[in-house]
Amino acid sequence: MHNLRYATAHEITQWDELVERAPGGGEIWQSREYAEVKRHQRYSPRYVVGEEYPATLVLEKQIPLLGRFWYVPGGPDVSIDAAGTPMSATEYVARAERLVEFARAEGVFLLKVEPRLIASDEAFATLAAAGYQPGAHVLPHVSTIVLDISGDEDEIMAGFSSSTRTKIRKADREGFDVRRVAASEENCRIMFDLLSGTAEDKFELRPYEYFRDFWQSFQAAGRGQLVLGYDGDVPVAGMFATALGQTSGYKDGASAKAKLPTGAMYRMQLELIRWGKEQGATRHDLIGTPPSDQLDNKSHRLYGVGQYKLRLSKDVTDFVGTFDLALRPRQAKLWKMVGDRIARRHALAVRKDVFY
Repeated sequence: MHNLRYATAHEITQWDELVERAPGGGEIWQSREYAEVKRHQRYSPRYVVGEEYPATLVLEKQIPLLGRFWYVPGGPDVSIDAAGTPMSATEYVARAERLVEFARAEGVFLLKVEPRLIASDEAFATLAAAGYQPGAHVLPHVSTIVLDISGDEDEIMAGFSSSTRTKIRKADREGFDVRRVAASEENCRIMFDLLSGTAEDKFELRPYEYFRDFWQSFQAAGRGQLVLGYDGDVPVAGMFATALGQTSGYKDGASAKAKLPTGAMYRMQLELIRWGKEQGATRHDLIGTPPSDQLDNKSHRLYGVGQYKLRLSKDVTDFVGTFDLALRPRQAKLWKMVGDRIARRHALAVRKDVFY
C-alpha cells in the first residue's frame, strides 16, 4: 500500500522546510519556488507526502487523449540516513514503488524521474530491470562538480588550482566590482542580456520571462541571489545562486567576454560561495559539466563551462540522469513516438520556449 497523499494547504506553506528535512538536505528543484516557476511551462504542481516518505514535488501535465504525465524534478529523494548516504538503485526502486502505485491510482500514464543515483553499470541494469527507460535530460547537471564549502575561505580556496587563486586576487587588485543586487526588472534585464550574449550560437535559452520569474521568486523567498560584476560602471558579468538545505548552487552565469577583467568569473563564483555559506550551505553545486569520461571532448556542448569549473575542482560526479517509467504502456508509447515531439514543437512555436 502506497499510503501517499497530496499535501494539505498548511503543509504547502511549509513545503521548503519539509523538503529540507530529507537526510540529504533536499534538492532546490523540489522547492515550492521551482514548482511555481514551472507553471510558466504549463505544469501544475502536485505536492506529495506520506508517512516515512520524503516530501516529493511532482509536476503534472494533462496531455490530450493520453492522460496525466508526472515529472519529478531532481527526485525522488535518494538519501537514506542522517548523514545523507545515498541509497543503491535497488533500494531506490523499492522506495519509488510507493510513488509508482500512487501515480497509477491517479491515472498517470508516464512517470519521469531524476533520482540523484550515482551512475554505474549496476544502477543502469537495476533500473532497466524495473522498467525504467532512459529519457531526454531535463536538468543540466547529470554530471556535475560539488564543492565542499564546510571549511573557512582559506580551506575552500585551497581546493582551487593555484592559477585560479592568483586570478581571484588579481581581480580584486584591479578593482573588479562584485555586487549582490536585487532581482529588479532592470537587473534581470542586464543579467539576461549577458546570458543571451554568452549563449549565442552555443546553446538555447528559455524566454526572458522564465528566467525573470525564477530569479525574482527565489530571491524573494531568500533562496536565491543575483550577483553582477562591473568594470567601472559597465556590467560585464552576472551569476545567480540558489540555496536550499545544505546545498547552494551556481544556477546561471554569463559574461561580456570582450570586457572581462582577468579572474572576474572566479571572483564571481567566490561571491556565490560566500553567500551560500551565509545561508548555511556546506556544499556548492556547480551544476553541470561534461561526463567524467568526456572532459577533454571539445565537441561536447558543456566543454567550455566544464573547463572553467575544473579549475575549481576536478572531482566530477556522474548521476544516472532522467528515466521514464511507462504506467500505461499504450499511452506511453504514443507519447514517446508522437506526443513528445509535438509538445516540443508547440512550446517553441507558441512560447518561444525550447522546453515543454
